[in-house]
Amino acid sequence: MRATRPAAPRALVCLLALVPLLASAAPAAEPTPLRVDGTPTNLGLAHSMAAEVAAASLAELGARAGDCLFIAPAAEHAGNGLLELALTEAARRQGIAPAPGPGDCARHLEFRILDLRIAYTGVDRSALWTRKEIERHGACIVACRLLDATAGSELAATQREVLMADRFPYALRELVASPSYPFTAPELKERDWSKSAEPFVVTGMVAALVYLFFSNQSSE
Repeated sequence: MRATRPAAPRALVCLLALVPLLASAAPAAEPTPLRVDGTPTNLGLAHSMAAEVAAASLAELGARAGDCLFIAPAAEHAGNGLLELALTEAARRQGIAPAPGPGDCARHLEFRILDLRIAYTGVDRSALWTRKEIERHGACIVACRLLDATAGSELAATQREVLMADRFPYALRELVASPSYPFTAPELKERDWSKSAEPFVVTGMVAALVYLFFSNQSSE
């Protein structure tokens, strides 16, 4: 006589069947926006700098419409994906066909990120009654080489840089931050406002002492 296994509870079977459906229905992580309330996010600022460097580099290397180009980084960097995307988009806008692999095109564009950073340089306000603002600076410096893979020679080389600076409302600091990359999540060092208020406090104390002095003189 053959032994039989007890049937699994029907409720458990239904729950197990729903697991794949619930997993597929889970919302995907939203991409980091490039702008918030008209202000570029840190990722948006990095994207703008990379796009400007990419367009200038392709123009200076002499790449022409109708060419094909294999684009690849020369060294490891956290921003390689961002810059490769910017170079690919710039190439397509100029009528250049990006090649999917190194063997698909004789011309290779090799890039190296020398500097890519965003820094908060201070928290300030133009006057005591105005809103606080964060000062922000960005830098993108990239070196590129155009190579003939067949001949193993360098056809052209260039180095381009873009520097940007702006200010944005302090209230947007958490929305502007982009923790996707290490260079888009700078540290914010706030100014000690007690030091900024010291001249006003000293001036008030001196004025009070002068007032008391003249009050005592008049009463005498």
